[in-house]
Amino acid sequence: MSDRFSYSNPWEGGNEPWFRVGRVDVTTTVALISLGILSVFIWTLEGVQHEFSRKILLNSDKISEGEIWRLVTWPLVNEPSIWTIFLFFILYLLGNQLENLMGRRPFMFFLLLLTVLPGTAVFLYGLGNSASQLMFGLRYVELGVLIAFAAQYPTARFWPGVPAYGIVGVIYGLDILQALSVRSGPQLIMLIAVAATALIGFRSFGYANDLHWIPKVRLPSAVTGMTPVRRSRGTRRSAKRRHLKTVTEIRESGAEREIDKILDQVAESGINSLSKTQRKKLEEHSKKLRERRDE
Repeated sequence: MSDRFSYSNPWEGGNEPWFRVGRVDVTTTVALISLGILSVFIWTLEGVQHEFSRKILLNSDKISEGEIWRLVTWPLVNEPSIWTIFLFFILYLLGNQLENLMGRRPFMFFLLLLTVLPGTAVFLYGLGNSASQLMFGLRYVELGVLIAFAAQYPTARFWPGVPAYGIVGVIYGLDILQALSVRSGPQLIMLIAVAATALIGFRSFGYANDLHWIPKVRLPSAVTGMTPVRRSRGTRRSAKRRHLKTVTEIRESGAEREIDKILDQVAESGINSLSKTQRKKLEEHSKKLRERRDE
């Protein structure tokens, strides 16, 4: 876990931004939320026909006619409501956490998977049905992020002390029941596809390693951000002597175990539970990881 985790505090701008607008760091999460807020204003100002929004939401009939951009743009249609604002808030909090963990580029590709693959599943389902259902909104992307967060930090506490896996189980279960109650096939397919993409995709990026029952898919290193390790014949022969560790290797192994304990404490009790010494060690570890990536 410590090999991939680069800690930075989202409240202090620790995320590596794509660019800055004034003092605002535009990370992947901030960019997504900004597009969501813009979509709310567009929905409000475009009139009752919603001509622009109807051109980018998920519509199987239109996609089959060649409008394939809808497979990417459908989450960018959001109605103005208090629940939409709450959705953006939760997506910002959890998105920042996962982006800190994964990095801006892998997290961007993860969000694309949560958009394109479920959208494609609903499109294929719609091809075999006469009446297609329009799908839109960041609600499903947020659900995928929530599932991935719970997969990585299942015991992280939400208010009022409910673990992440419990929150996900209740929300996802209610969504499934709601789709069944209205006999909505597209909505049910969307929920199943979002959950499968979130779990398998997140595992394929190299996280949630405790969930061994979830399969992995080999992804290009340009997507995951992890450089594949290529072993020469000499390295393979020397693998038999791995038990003969040097003093340096032993120290590094001990340091990684210590970092893992600190990260587990952050997941369990939050960043404020760390002492000054633990924060310093975590920052030094994050700096080392960034230096390795730059080499």
